[in-house]
Amino acid sequence: MTARPVSYGGRRHCGFSLVELLIALALGLAVLVALSAVYLTVKQSFRFQETNGRLQEDATFALDTISRELRMAGFAGCPGVNKVIVDGVSTYYPGSVLASGSPAGINGPNPLAQLEASKPEVAQQPLTSQNFIRGFDDVPSGMFAASAVPATSNTASLFFSGASVNAVAVSAAMANVDSNLTIAGDPYHWRNGPANSGVYDFVVSDCTTSSLFLGKVSQSGGVTSIDHSTAMGNASAAFTSNRRFDTSAEVMPVEWSFYYVALRDGASTPSLYRVFYDGNSRQQAQELVSNVESMRLHYGENTGVKPDGAPTLVADVWHTSAGSVGDWSRVVAVRVGLMMVSADDHANPDVNMTTPTLLGQDYTPPGGASAKRLRKEYSTTVVLRNSVAAR
Repeated sequence: MTARPVSYGGRRHCGFSLVELLIALALGLAVLVALSAVYLTVKQSFRFQETNGRLQEDATFALDTISRELRMAGFAGCPGVNKVIVDGVSTYYPGSVLASGSPAGINGPNPLAQLEASKPEVAQQPLTSQNFIRGFDDVPSGMFAASAVPATSNTASLFFSGASVNAVAVSAAMANVDSNLTIAGDPYHWRNGPANSGVYDFVVSDCTTSSLFLGKVSQSGGVTSIDHSTAMGNASAAFTSNRRFDTSAEVMPVEWSFYYVALRDGASTPSLYRVFYDGNSRQQAQELVSNVESMRLHYGENTGVKPDGAPTLVADVWHTSAGSVGDWSRVVAVRVGLMMVSADDHANPDVNMTTPTLLGQDYTPPGGASAKRLRKEYSTTVVLRNSVAAR
């Protein structure tokens, strides 16, 4: 028995033929493939833009942080770092090794003393025109305990020091050359310093001179004072040249920062670290920004003079390595370059087609690092205004 089309109201109704159905499926598949390609392209573009934006945000934060502190490097009050008098200081605790924190065992409070123990001006303290800034072409293992040297590769590091912006005015003139310094309160809670028996590395400065000393803050009868006697570790209870500071002077802790790149245990990419010393204790290493594969530093040195013999105040020679710097006291600018890297592979399918550069030099990723990760250079140049102003 043969089936015949059903007729309703004089009209014949039939289904799709097999050929029509196959054509419809082919057209639908073509549209689906086209839409999938568009989706994948949009997704890849979004992923690239998201990764690129994250790298830019992290790099901006890192460079801003370094730049802000670096501009204060060498600050020593009104006279400038070249006028700092240091022979009243016997030591900045250069022999102490603080085993707590991460990474454990970094030498401090003055890590330069561990590297250049033969230089008395370094072993005593880091705040002089020769020592307030020091760059390295690697991460010096001498700054760390043998078991705590961080895993690094192809990266520089930077140390710099200066007086803190947290200053307190001297509120009464010294009656005698060995009198305690009387200050206008203790807003920064120095008398509660947790390390070194509460003793701080201080600089006292007016517009004539600046002196470094070791002091301990105390309060009695509503008066806040700083003891700078030999019991604190100073070579003399009197400041150099028997200087008696008055109410034109300010007292500030001496601080330093050390920036370096290292690979944290368990991480796939390195990070930018900062170790900070507040004048009393070295704080734990702080992981500032992740996905910083390398840091490169160039140094602008002022070697020229004007016809009258005065310095030109400009960086007329740029050094691409710390080892080529002739005189650190004449470094007036630092160029900081960071190579940021994506956290995962294939952030951009074409990233392996170009060779990255960092501060104008070819860049080679660390051994074992994936070539398929997105890498971008970010850099800034910082003028060491306290070094320039001191000239």
